[in-house]
Amino acid sequence: MSNGNTSILYKSAEGLLDVDDSKGIVKGLGSVFGNIDSDGDIIEKGAYSKTIQENRNRIKYLYQHRLDKPIGKMTELNETDSALEFVAEIAIKTRLGKDVFEMIKAGVISENSVGFRTVKEQYDQVEKVNRIKEVKLYEISAVTLAANPLALIEGVKSIEDANKLRNEWLTERFNNLEKLIKSNISDELGLAIEFELKSLKQLATMEGLKVTEPTKEVTQPTLEKADNAKDIVKYLLDNI
Repeated sequence: MSNGNTSILYKSAEGLLDVDDSKGIVKGLGSVFGNIDSDGDIIEKGAYSKTIQENRNRIKYLYQHRLDKPIGKMTELNETDSALEFVAEIAIKTRLGKDVFEMIKAGVISENSVGFRTVKEQYDQVEKVNRIKEVKLYEISAVTLAANPLALIEGVKSIEDANKLRNEWLTERFNNLEKLIKSNISDELGLAIEFELKSLKQLATMEGLKVTEPTKEVTQPTLEKADNAKDIVKYLLDNI
């Protein structure tokens, strides 16, 4: 049945599978079939088949679901038995494309999310879930975590287990950011990363970890260039 809902839904999927450094190629999963997501929905196999057939050439690769920040085009887009798989070519000669590609390679960005409108769905009274059977796909985005992972540690049996998971996340995040800041990135992204590294160091100290400051000094952007950097810093503040 059609739900008549005109709003765009965003569904995340872990898994940037592979990258080709020389061409800016990213292979990944846009959506996974058969699992219950955080909204209580299950996307069924076949939900994307019609939209791919009718709309393939208009589906783009975006950054953070921002229509004003396209970073690439889809070169492959197919449904398998278990997922919506894609291959995207990022425009790495642009500053944004280069920055996002460096973040993907460093592991700072490791998830994708689809933006679509539901066309057909059916509520499963037995399993108490909503089954999405057909969608209109608009875009796939490279995204960071939608919420603070330190606040979403579930299923642990003890405080010791929770602390271990926090420390593991902090260590991995810090190491990935430190690698990224040594690569060829813009001043705006460098400023945001330096800010997050310092914040992570403070948090890591509270968690009993020992981390070091990044060794590469990043040129501070001028005040006129800092507007975008401030937006990035605000985003990072909201997500650490």
